[in-house]
Amino acid sequence: MPNPVDEPHDFHQFLGEKLTNGGADVSPEEALDEWRRLRPDSQGLADEVAAIQEALDDMANGDAGIPFDEFDREFRRRHNLPAKP
Repeated sequence: MPNPVDEPHDFHQFLGEKLTNGGADVSPEEALDEWRRLRPDSQGLADEVAAIQEALDDMANGDAGIPFDEFDREFRRRHNLPAKP
C-alpha cells in the first residue's frame, strides 16, 4: 500500500514529468484523474478481489445467483427507475 506521506511528493514528481513531456494542456483535474487511474487504491482493489473470490467460491459450491432479468427488475424497483424499454 502506498505511504500517504509520500503521495504529495510522488504526485508532484508525476506532474512535473507530465509537464516536461508535453502535458501542459492537461487541466489539474485531468492530471489528478490520470494519477488516480495509474495508482489505484490498493485496499479498494483488495476488497474487489475478495468479493470476486467470494462469488467464485459461491458458484463452486452450487450457488448460481439470480438471473439478470430478475436482478434488473428488483434493482429498478428499489431505485424507482423505469422498466426496461
